[in-house]
Amino acid sequence: MVQDLWMEHHGTKTEDEGEMELSEAFALGLLADLEVDVPRMQAELLQAKVRATAVDAELSSLLQRVNHSKAAQLAAEAGAAKAATVLTEHNMRIATLHQEIGGLRKRSEDFKTEMERVGPGAIQRRLRRDRAKLSIQIEDRESEVLRLRGEVQDVREQLAELERTAVAERDRGRAIVLELDDIQSQLPSPDLYGGLFDRLAARAHCRLFIDRDEGPWRDDILQGIDLMLELHRELRAGKYRLDKNSDIIGGRAMASAEALYAAVALGDLPLANRLFEVVTDPALFFHQIFNVFRVWCLGLYLTGEIQQLRELLRIHQFAPGLRGGYAQAFIGLVTADAGRVGIGLTAIVKHEWEMWQDPNLVRGAGVVNLGAVGICRLARERGLQVSVKSATVPAGLVAPPRTTAVRS
Repeated sequence: MVQDLWMEHHGTKTEDEGEMELSEAFALGLLADLEVDVPRMQAELLQAKVRATAVDAELSSLLQRVNHSKAAQLAAEAGAAKAATVLTEHNMRIATLHQEIGGLRKRSEDFKTEMERVGPGAIQRRLRRDRAKLSIQIEDRESEVLRLRGEVQDVREQLAELERTAVAERDRGRAIVLELDDIQSQLPSPDLYGGLFDRLAARAHCRLFIDRDEGPWRDDILQGIDLMLELHRELRAGKYRLDKNSDIIGGRAMASAEALYAAVALGDLPLANRLFEVVTDPALFFHQIFNVFRVWCLGLYLTGEIQQLRELLRIHQFAPGLRGGYAQAFIGLVTADAGRVGIGLTAIVKHEWEMWQDPNLVRGAGVVNLGAVGICRLARERGLQVSVKSATVPAGLVAPPRTTAVRS
């Protein structure tokens, strides 16, 4: 028996949601295109993977060569910097010694003049002894100058060699990168992964809206999440140039954020944690970017980094629109305030529906609001009773799990 997963009022207009034009006809219209797009993109990805298999060994070799060249360049640059520091210190020491030698010679000449003035006697003998001591000090410093000059010459030669090595390794690295670009062009495009995830999710949502069958929906969503896991693991492995794919690293991509919330919507928190680990990078904590912000909110909550999450939410607590909705929802989760979670969810539902109407996005991906569903499930696990009157939040997907684990 098929379970009725949807809220009673779908395809209606409310003050909170704005114009919610979600109906069976709407879903069927979207699904018609998706049923064509998904198999086509799956075949395209499969063909790209087959092509990539032929260059995997060469790609691995090039990646190793790039890493070795970069390491050699960095080592040469570090050695050159150290040599330059030694050179500067030695030259400064030589200059100081020359000043000291000049001062000692001046004193020696003064002693000589005084000896001639006083003539033979005890004072002259004392001045002669003092002058002899100065001569020894001058000789010692001159010897040190000669030693330092020899070292300076050696360091200069070493510095020149290190600089030549650094330049050579930099040039070699650039040549390898050109080879790498050619090989990487034969890999599946990262955009293909993200686009297929969006369409798998959209198709799953539309089918769920029409058929009310959660099983196929879960299968399609899991398939999409696996794609994003695969993509981000390969990004971390260095198979793709990060500088050419900066728009999808660190949680910036819409598909990455949606996949993370999709895992929570499925009730699979370990899967969400694994995805968070490969998607994010603490060095790229650019939380001013919306998707990075909501990825870190969820990841910090799941990993129990509540103090860091509180600080992040403090920064964004007065943000308007969709960002503000997520901020309020997570503030409610952290403080166990069901009302605040509800306020946040209302904003999320309203503004995400508006966002998914962008013709540049896959509109069907907004038929189910994965962010709202995921947060509802987290609230239920927290022991908070929340509900969202929205056509994009199916009641069956936010039902309490069989085993409830309340976060302390």
